[in-house]
Amino acid sequence: MSTRNTFKLLFLLNKSKSNNQGAPIILRLTVNGSTASMNVGLRIPEKEWDVKNRQPKPKCNQFMEISMHMETLKSKAYQAYGELMREHEEITAEQVRNRMQGRDGDQIRTIIGIWTEHNEELHKMIGKATSYTLYQKHQTCMKHFKDFLKAQYNMKDLPIRQVRYNVVREFHQFLRFDKGLMENTAIKFLQNFKKIINRALRSGWLSTDPFEGMSLRLKETDRAYLTEAELKRIEENTFKVNRLEQVKDLFIFACYTGLSYSDVKKLKRSEIEQTPDGLWWIKTRRQKTKTKSQVPMLARAKAIIDKHCLLEYLKAEEPIFKVLSNQKLNAYLKEIADLCGIEKKLTFHVARHTFATTVTLQNGVSIESVSRMLGHTNLKTTQHYARIVDQKIADDMRQLTTSGKFQLA
Repeated sequence: MSTRNTFKLLFLLNKSKSNNQGAPIILRLTVNGSTASMNVGLRIPEKEWDVKNRQPKPKCNQFMEISMHMETLKSKAYQAYGELMREHEEITAEQVRNRMQGRDGDQIRTIIGIWTEHNEELHKMIGKATSYTLYQKHQTCMKHFKDFLKAQYNMKDLPIRQVRYNVVREFHQFLRFDKGLMENTAIKFLQNFKKIINRALRSGWLSTDPFEGMSLRLKETDRAYLTEAELKRIEENTFKVNRLEQVKDLFIFACYTGLSYSDVKKLKRSEIEQTPDGLWWIKTRRQKTKTKSQVPMLARAKAIIDKHCLLEYLKAEEPIFKVLSNQKLNAYLKEIADLCGIEKKLTFHVARHTFATTVTLQNGVSIESVSRMLGHTNLKTTQHYARIVDQKIADDMRQLTTSGKFQLA
């Protein structure tokens, strides 16, 4: 699209419609060669019209009234043209006229409007093709973007065609410094934002990807997990407060099964099976990815199920556990960590990491088996835990050298 301003406007008399009050004044708009005309709504005698300068003669009885009205229309025309240029790749004179007259037939697609439609569709699919957690993440991301628009541009919404690279970059900075988010958390929100941009690109509402040239790769981080001693400390601690005891049981269950919060919450009787050899299995599909997860149950995990329900009396679709919200559960885990003298930030997801490292990989379970049990779609995801285990081995060996008897090569 040409960046040159090819917008012109002229005021003319429509002499063919002249009567005893004069000829009607019309405004002719020209945009890139296309033209459109509109009636100004005023008449003027032909002898009082300055043909050369296309305006009323100074001695005209209605000079002030007509001149002011023409200036107002000029201002509206330039405003309409500017708005349309920001919203569309190409525009016509007819679009400018329609915008001025308040009968703009084009639906202006906005980023918040598109995002809202996307989230409403997600909400309808909760429990079928998506999870409430994913819906909640998109809602939170959209709220952050609304806050960004208010803070950065003092706007509630933005035409989708105005979303350029600078908007993405500024939103990233806003998440990091105004919202105080860690880099990986900010990147995850940008990944959600990009899904909305992709929707606009595929629908033809946006022609240029504002994310082009921007990396959304997460940085490698050390994922927190419990050591065998820390896990035992929590497991052997009995809490007098029922809510803490219940949360402890759910957390320990996840440590020995590798299930995420959402998978523990949705776990039902039909997903617990006993094979002919007497082994109990959890056979489910992950809420997040819908991939299969098959975990042979350790005795400690089965004991927690038996403590909270009687499997033989449950119907197939009945849940195994009564699970609090993730927010409350994590708040209570913080209490548990304090009471057990554990300094690590304890969240429910730490249990999944503990299963992958302390319970399985450090005890010789193959990485392929761990990946299958965790329901990972890619072995690379599981390999991160293997690196943690390698680091742990190296640290242990360095401890061995402190005695002076041994030296590492």
